[in-house]
Amino acid sequence: MDQIGVRELRHRLRHYLGRVDAGERFEITLFGRPVAQLAPPYASRSILARLIDEGRVSAPANPDTSALPDTRSAITGLTATEALLAERRGDDR
Repeated sequence: MDQIGVRELRHRLRHYLGRVDAGERFEITLFGRPVAQLAPPYASRSILARLIDEGRVSAPANPDTSALPDTRSAITGLTATEALLAERRGDDR
């Protein structure tokens, strides 16, 4: 994310708002210290992208989910903990 000083932002506000409208994000600094972020509204980005940008979650190392195991049927009669323990023991419940 690019950093912009308050003075630069004030002098070229239309320019930076145009770039934000195109999807870019900026960190606004005051005397070299980050004080705000200038970004498009949340509706235009996915929740995951927003959380990654905020540093609340990490981006997946490998976004390919085809190698993940099949999901278990919800009608097994086991709790998630029981199903996990059975899987670790090698039970075929």
